[in-house]
Amino acid sequence: MGKTIHRREALRRMGLGVASLCMLPLAGLTADKRRPNIILMVADNLGRESVEYYGRNLYKTPNLDRMASEGVVFHNCLIATPLCAPARCGWNTGRHPYRVGLNDQPDPEDPESGMSREEVTIAEVLRDAGYHTALFGKWNLGYDKKFNPLFQGFDEFYGSNAGHADYYTHLYDLDMRSHFFRGLTPVEDKGYFDELFTDEAVAFLKRRQHIQKPFYMNLCFYAPHNPFQAAPGYYHNVDPEENYRTMIEYLDQCAGRVLQTVDELKMTENTLIVFLSDQGASHVNDYSRDLTEGGLKVVCNARWPGQIPKGSRVHAAWVHYDLFTTFAAFAGAEIPKDRIIDGKDVRILFRGENPENTRTLCWTYQNEDAIRMGDWKLHTIDGRVKGLYELNKDPEERKDVSVDHPGKVKQMQEYLATWKAECKAGQTSTARSGKTYPVRNHNNNY
Repeated sequence: MGKTIHRREALRRMGLGVASLCMLPLAGLTADKRRPNIILMVADNLGRESVEYYGRNLYKTPNLDRMASEGVVFHNCLIATPLCAPARCGWNTGRHPYRVGLNDQPDPEDPESGMSREEVTIAEVLRDAGYHTALFGKWNLGYDKKFNPLFQGFDEFYGSNAGHADYYTHLYDLDMRSHFFRGLTPVEDKGYFDELFTDEAVAFLKRRQHIQKPFYMNLCFYAPHNPFQAAPGYYHNVDPEENYRTMIEYLDQCAGRVLQTVDELKMTENTLIVFLSDQGASHVNDYSRDLTEGGLKVVCNARWPGQIPKGSRVHAAWVHYDLFTTFAAFAGAEIPKDRIIDGKDVRILFRGENPENTRTLCWTYQNEDAIRMGDWKLHTIDGRVKGLYELNKDPEERKDVSVDHPGKVKQMQEYLATWKAECKAGQTSTARSGKTYPVRNHNNNY
């Protein structure tokens, strides 16, 4: 713990601050309004076909559908890397996982494999701003004790470090060990993982009812990641598809319990709730863990009555690591200025506004790279052009127009190469030896 405190004090001496426009109030948010509680609920491998508000509704998710109707639905929230651990790295640090040096899953057999403690998380940023912080559920950013979320700004932790696990025995199939903890202490609590995590989240909310200090709660479900096991109250079927259905329906019930508790405790008007999935591909859709729009577009909606317009639909593109900067802005918190923060302040999107897509976004995963400039999207494989697509005309990326636009291809390739080189030069693996990040003057607004 001492190392973490020392780092944060050092950051203060180096001069932490808020991006130039982060402190602009959200429409309707008055100066005397208390800073909001923030709840981030995350599903694991939940595709957009699973909920009604993206048009398909293969399963019954009435609670999530109601939450979406009461706030804003984001049609172009994109994930930074379509894999569990990098996704978690993104919203926790506000940085692209490739820049952090964590673009793959941590190795449970490697005590050095995980997100470096040199990273500053949203939990640290909010705790420094006076928030109480808690994480319930999946962490997946390192198995060794030094990677425990208590060392990354969380006041409370009840969950598992494993990428996935048996929902009832809690054993991870790669090493047949349990990575289930309360704080730093291993636990052997009995029950279905997501039920246990939700129970803990509800108890946390009840404890906070009469406490004025705002809180940040991250509730990370395992559902509907495999293994496909029937949820509590459902018959375990030999058909994995039926079990998968029950897992999604039970996930919805868990989210509904959180929403109901917030409402019953009369926290609704001062609580921002965001629901997110960690990748676009799922067990039942046709997408893969790749950099196509289908693999990158995730479920995302938010509710904050009186602040987020009811029934809003936002089509502007943004990336899930923008939650880092946006949460900090809502909280009036300071963000690190000693490193590049990729996340932008997208509160304008939470107002339901739809600005023009002019932002440049980059991805890299395995041997594939992609770059999006506004509505143009370029894919490369091993550095060779795979295709250029006009997303406003071709959202499924089916018609390659690279031959017709060689100048655009060259521009995007050059930008992508520069971005990759910059990220690689500052990856956190070098930070363990004391290297610091360059100070950048950049606009953290959409």
